Amino acid sequence: MDITRKDMHLYELVADDLKKKMQANYFGKDYRIPNYLELTDIYDVSMSTIRRAMKILNDEEVLISRVGKGTYATKKFMNGGEVRPSVQTGKIGLMIRDIEGPYFSAIYRALADKADESKRKLMLTVSRDIHQQEDSLLRMLIAHQSDGLLLTTRRKSIFGIRIYEVLEEKQIPSVLLHDVYDSKFPIVDVDNYRGGQLAAEHLLKRVKRNFCVIVGENGFRPDDMRLDGFLSTLQEAGVDPNERCFIYRYSFGTENTAFDEGYKLGKSLALKNLEIDGIFLFNDLIAMGFQKAILERGFSIPDDIAIIGFDNIERCSEARVSLTTIEVPRYEIGNKAFHVLKEIIEGRESMEPSRTLLEPRLIKRESA
Repeated sequence: MDITRKDMHLYELVADDLKKKMQANYFGKDYRIPNYLELTDIYDVSMSTIRRAMKILNDEEVLISRVGKGTYATKKFMNGGEVRPSVQTGKIGLMIRDIEGPYFSAIYRALADKADESKRKLMLTVSRDIHQQEDSLLRMLIAHQSDGLLLTTRRKSIFGIRIYEVLEEKQIPSVLLHDVYDSKFPIVDVDNYRGGQLAAEHLLKRVKRNFCVIVGENGFRPDDMRLDGFLSTLQEAGVDPNERCFIYRYSFGTENTAFDEGYKLGKSLALKNLEIDGIFLFNDLIAMGFQKAILERGFSIPDDIAIIGFDNIERCSEARVSLTTIEVPRYEIGNKAFHVLKEIIEGRESMEPSRTLLEPRLIKRESA
């Protein structure tokens, strides 16, 4: 570092030299730089000089702090790309799967309320579970220079999908509102595993013969977690799932088709032959469609078969037999996700992958 230069302050010289050292892998190839105290020794300057130098690098998004792990150079900077401008636009991008259905509409209301409260503009886009549209919408939100993004996805995995890699490379603050196995970003969702446990605990009090679980196809983490929670609870209670629990996995469509799909299942499932008297369905709309079908078949709910759904949408209490369900705190998910994103944008949290899982709750009604 050339301390004889008169056109720059000492802290600016330190910041400039740190950039050069980081790009030369002077501190090692893991991008981690020494702590403030170590830097005062390396440069033989005061702590205030180091703090001012680090503020420059943080404002330019050259550095990112990871709670409990240290401070690192961003991948974007180390790859030679331009860093994001430090001036915020006041815009938050939101890509949601569905805005009209009962699940995501509640999350949207919370996000819209938080955006108004924080004087930020919420830029809403709807993917309708179309992967190509999802990619193009994310590109649009990036182009509009949003301060951060809140996202839902119907993908089983985001590994190797270029648009998500771009978000990571550009270090665009992003939070997922729906759990996936390999997220590169923080996730806020309900504790699906615990939700499955609650459903099993309640059915164990009623079921005398066999259980049944209907979930989405293998590979969707929320569905897998609900099933795992349900089966583990049966095992802990001394029930062998291989003997007394029938598991059906289907590729369901959107919220718009869920009721009809549940109805078709209710018409076709051999409940008497399989001696099923308790069933857990991973979605309230599917559960209500299923309920309508088995009532038409002459079954009594809950005397012949107890039914539990998942979500606690507003229509549950209006079903012909009001639906017992697992409540997802959707409004709270929106609140928490916005808070997490705001903390990342303002530099108080890192964009490291993490899961914030909110507690579900059993809502007892007539169906179980």
